[in-house]
Amino acid sequence: MTPAANIAVANVAAKRASNLKSAPARATQLCLVVHDDLELRLRLASLVRRAVPTLEADSLSISGLDNLSVEQLRSYRAVLLIVEFMKQSGSDPVAVVSALHARAPVVPVLVFARHGDERCAARAMKAGAADYWPIHSVDVAELAASLQTLLGTGESSELQSPAKPPASASPTPSESAGLPDVPGYRLLKKIAHSTSATVYLARNSDLAQMVALKVQTIRGMPSVSDEDQQRFARECEILSSLNHRSIADVIDFGITPDYLYLALEYFPCGSMRERLKNPVSESDALNYARQIGGALQVVHGAGIIHRDLKPSNIMLTNDNRVVLIDFGSARAQLVSQDLSRSDLMTGTPYYVCPEQISGQDPDQRGDLYSLGVIFYEMLAGRLPFTGNTLSDIFDGHREGVVPPLPAARSRFEPLIQRLLAKNPQERYATAQGFLEALETIAPARPA
Repeated sequence: MTPAANIAVANVAAKRASNLKSAPARATQLCLVVHDDLELRLRLASLVRRAVPTLEADSLSISGLDNLSVEQLRSYRAVLLIVEFMKQSGSDPVAVVSALHARAPVVPVLVFARHGDERCAARAMKAGAADYWPIHSVDVAELAASLQTLLGTGESSELQSPAKPPASASPTPSESAGLPDVPGYRLLKKIAHSTSATVYLARNSDLAQMVALKVQTIRGMPSVSDEDQQRFARECEILSSLNHRSIADVIDFGITPDYLYLALEYFPCGSMRERLKNPVSESDALNYARQIGGALQVVHGAGIIHRDLKPSNIMLTNDNRVVLIDFGSARAQLVSQDLSRSDLMTGTPYYVCPEQISGQDPDQRGDLYSLGVIFYEMLAGRLPFTGNTLSDIFDGHREGVVPPLPAARSRFEPLIQRLLAKNPQERYATAQGFLEALETIAPARPA
């Protein structure tokens, strides 16, 4: 859009704002769609109208948005901002979100991301976004529910359903958006999913902080016994008592008639799964392996076995620190029948130890096997065992020969071979044993 066109749209918005008090009530409300691509703006505006027929959309480029006054911004019920997260512009993609939230904090900002990921979602929410959507996968029904929740609570709102249920039967915001209702939390977005549980980006209503909330449904699940629930509570209490820089803080946990839930500190920098999409230097690989090994020392010392150690369960901080998460499933026995139903996208089959595949409950040496797979992947730039089917991957874990490391890193071969031994008795007995062996091969440099 040309500068003249931007000014023209801004003038229209200004006129609307100046007439806002004197204008009669009308059936429609206005939101603002912002992006530099006019076609993309119009497509999103059309999607909004499909989701909420009483909501109309104005359209502006980024520069046109900058020309709006605070009063003009407040004339809109929401700003729908399309953000390019992979565009190499040199500027921070979420800076516009922060600036909008600072100028008009009462106006909800909905971010529609192109090429975003979990880390981008967290950054956008932290910057002040009221909701976040990958633009290629917006569900109209979910968008409608989100808009109803965000925009339908004002004094002059027409977005409410004409036939309201009684106050006692009114759904919570989470239920309205099709999300579980966990007391004390506002669930904002699903960020991970496995066969047993779902992790949501959520806001704690008491502490006003963002958390990663893991929720497991137990209603109608006879496989989750009272003993399982008691064990879950005991292990959450143990995890709450651990204090280590590489173990996620447990903020809260609980059991309702419908769910088990565990709230952990949230890490906006994302997980090691994203980090491993790019080459890892030897120094970084050693740093990460030492940190994971140190965390396992503490966890195993408390009598807890992780049982699902994989890159997506290892978070990164902005100072290159790794933090283990997802201990809520640490007691879930991942028997072969469950593994055969696992989605390869969860990553678990690539990092599981042979004894788990056979249906045995692993001890701490199972976690060390998973660490061995991760360490190999960091050193070699590839997984040791892959295949087109789960059976191929499992056969590799049970019988496959570990491929050699690149020549430049061959000195780590003995350590990798012992970590990935098929027989648990041939592995390091403890994380301390692994760390001592690593220190012999590559002594840690003073910080």
